[in-house]
Amino acid sequence: MSASPLVQKLIDDRVDIVGDVHGEIESLRALLAGLGCDVERARVERPIVFVGDLIDRGPDSVAVVELVEHLVRSGVAQIVLGNHEFNLLRGDRKEGNGWFFTTEERVDGWHDKGEVVPFASRVATESERARIRGFLETIPLTLESDSLRVVHAAWAEGARVTTATAPNLVEVLDLDAEPASERLADRFAGAPTLAEITNPLVRPPVHEAFARALADAQNADPAKVLTSGLERPVLRGAEPHFIAGKWRLTERDPWWEADDDERPVVFGHYWRRRSAGGIPFKASVFGDTAPLAWFGKRGQAFCVDYSVGYRFRARHLGTDERRDFALGALRMPEALLRFDDGTTWTPTLRTR
Repeated sequence: MSASPLVQKLIDDRVDIVGDVHGEIESLRALLAGLGCDVERARVERPIVFVGDLIDRGPDSVAVVELVEHLVRSGVAQIVLGNHEFNLLRGDRKEGNGWFFTTEERVDGWHDKGEVVPFASRVATESERARIRGFLETIPLTLESDSLRVVHAAWAEGARVTTATAPNLVEVLDLDAEPASERLADRFAGAPTLAEITNPLVRPPVHEAFARALADAQNADPAKVLTSGLERPVLRGAEPHFIAGKWRLTERDPWWEADDDERPVVFGHYWRRRSAGGIPFKASVFGDTAPLAWFGKRGQAFCVDYSVGYRFRARHLGTDERRDFALGALRMPEALLRFDDGTTWTPTLRTR
């Protein structure tokens, strides 16, 4: 097993794996209580593993990071880096992370019927930002044992091997990199401009060459692959989706269909729900997969992101979607699932 700071060993094979939290501090506290975790004393029934995306969109990302940092530094929890932490460390301003950047730098909000609705997120102080950055820079990209794998978005062996040779996270972040859509636009005549990509009211035409270049740029960056997944271009005849403030000319590649590793792999990132159906304004990658089912080439893959990050929208609209959009934890190796609303452990559906 690698001794790299970015590719680390799980501290135990018997763990509770928590999905994307997205600043939902009360949901996190409720779930941890259900897992038998005494946060203040840092005592747990079994080690807790977080799949990343602790931050953004929810009411208090600062409190979530502080809580998880306390558990990690106490030796009872581990975490892998998510794409939202990746964006923060690169200084990349994305929908939902305005809590970390000053209001003068960006007015942060989400798009609702052509209007931008500000996120109701507590803004970090200067000292909190420094501490959060320092903690995030210590987080690995993958965790594994002889019987289990954990990553935020995609278990890609080539990307994992490449990052394992880096001395630290800062080396692979490329902090000064421009977003690929801005860096590549000038190379392709007729490619949509940034203004066109960010206009929610006008769907841009598909530009195949530009879309292929965007997918290639994503898939060539090992840290992005592990935290954001593999992508493929949207081609002629298909339609781009408006997600997180931009029209997407690439779509998520279901890498688990080609994953030959028999070890279970648990990840977040991909927004599933507890009942059948997709997530509004999110592109689905799971097809007819049942809400509590494993999937993949060998039935080895499980996404534990049950879209608690969508609750900001439910609060704004005054709807009750706690049942469908929740914070979940997968208990391994038993493959049991539980949520933050106090439900008991439920068996997941295994296909092998």
